[in-house]
Amino acid sequence: MSTSFKRLVIPLFAILLVFISTQFLLSRTANAAAENGERVDLGDISIYVEQHGKLESKDAPIIFLHGGLGSARSWGHQVEFFSKNYRVITPESRGQGRSTDSNAPLTYHLMAEDMIRLMDKLKIPSAYIVGWSDGGNIGIDMAIHHPTRVKKLVAYGANINPAGLQNHFLEYLRAATPEKMQRDNGSDYLALSSHPENLPIIAEKIRKMWLTEPQFTPAQLAKITTPTLVMDGAQEELIRVDHAKEIAAAIPKAKVVMLPNVGHYATFKTPKLWNDTVANFLKAN
Repeated sequence: MSTSFKRLVIPLFAILLVFISTQFLLSRTANAAAENGERVDLGDISIYVEQHGKLESKDAPIIFLHGGLGSARSWGHQVEFFSKNYRVITPESRGQGRSTDSNAPLTYHLMAEDMIRLMDKLKIPSAYIVGWSDGGNIGIDMAIHHPTRVKKLVAYGANINPAGLQNHFLEYLRAATPEKMQRDNGSDYLALSSHPENLPIIAEKIRKMWLTEPQFTPAQLAKITTPTLVMDGAQEELIRVDHAKEIAAAIPKAKVVMLPNVGHYATFKTPKLWNDTVANFLKAN
């Protein structure tokens, strides 16, 4: 490639990348404006939440809890499927998506208590809690501390301690700069948050939490009475592949399902298999 050609192509390529990135963020923002959600005041923060499906149903709803630095948009394939038969609720955890944050450190227990307060505000005595990744950890905390509020629990790609993470992911977290954490995990936040300038703060909070939490004890897990399904993918990229079985063994009568040919991101890579597996568990006696 000639020097003159390089001088022409490289700037054009850079401009194209900026254009594509800008259009991506604009389209995400436009979609966000069209989404039907509300903010629920919990005192120290406000939680953004969307509701879909059978809103007048008196049956227990499904509350879907997204992964770290995710949003309600994580559940596109699930909302469409489950809203045919359930009231479906997709909140965004504190400091993530369109929810606001406080000065408190981010912990799974704090986010679990947020979900209980949200249920109180929405007058929901009990719900099916379906969590992916961080959402699964939050669901486990809810089942430990508020067993009567969790009708059934599904935890996909969860972990009960940092040792449940794969070594390469732990090494990434230990070495990751704030800038890298933002680049790798911040797209939803940048597209949705009304304060995108706070991304460095929440990204660092998430990194510290992933390195130190959760710390569920065997005694806590042994006391869970909620019917529980522990799921993961056989090609899991972030959590130890054997960890799902370890979690299920610690929770009385928990079931474990390992989905074939998929990893941490089965909710959108193999949504039919994921949805059918969860639906069958929720419907079972």
